Amino acid sequence: MANTLAMQLYSLRNYEGGWDAAFDAVKSLGIDTIEAWCGAVPNDPAAKTSVDSMRASLDRAGMKLTCGHMTVAEFDARYDEWKRFLLDYGSRDWVIPFAKAETLDEWLAMLPRFREMGEVLAADGLSIGYHNHHMELVKHGEKHVMEHLLDNMPELKAQFHIGQFLPDRGISLPDWIRRYEGRVCSIHVNDSTGSGPARVGKGDCRAVESIRAALDTGVTTFIVEVDLTERSYDQVKADVETTRELIG
Repeated sequence: MANTLAMQLYSLRNYEGGWDAAFDAVKSLGIDTIEAWCGAVPNDPAAKTSVDSMRASLDRAGMKLTCGHMTVAEFDARYDEWKRFLLDYGSRDWVIPFAKAETLDEWLAMLPRFREMGEVLAADGLSIGYHNHHMELVKHGEKHVMEHLLDNMPELKAQFHIGQFLPDRGISLPDWIRRYEGRVCSIHVNDSTGSGPARVGKGDCRAVESIRAALDTGVTTFIVEVDLTERSYDQVKADVETTRELIG
């Protein structure tokens, strides 16, 4: 199966000229696939973008979808609308982008809800995944939050965000990717240092090793999450080209 190189919709939120202009810029980078983000498609018809208008923008640009950042709240509020949106444009993964908890007990208390969601999604041809930010890389006992979630729910897929795996967190993302082989639905590609974002492969998060580990374990979807604007276009292009060269 060919590898997919995609762009996260969140990365386009500040692009000048709106979604159509942003999608044109993404196409000029040689990318025809977007990861949807529910925050960019509010249900309020008076808001900036609705699901219908996002469909129209995707159609005009000839874009496909992969994965999709969809919250638990959106699952409860308008599951059928999101399900159709994802499936109609080629996505097969509903990835929870974040949850909020302070203690390990609070994190683990979310798993019964995730399991319920997973059963509904599976019946409709979708899988359930979870995306890490920094809070999922906090350690509770012998494991980090992300490990607790994945180890206690085998059907939960992982979407790892490279730029959060800074050295001071003491985690080897390449090792995690290998440990959860077969359960990583996609990788969010970016890089960082202790001072902030860095070009892919130029930071401290072992981005190149992580991408290679992902390829070695059968991951086929790589989603660039680097803010794209007219000013940052050349920098993002460099990240896209680096990633494309790595994934083939």
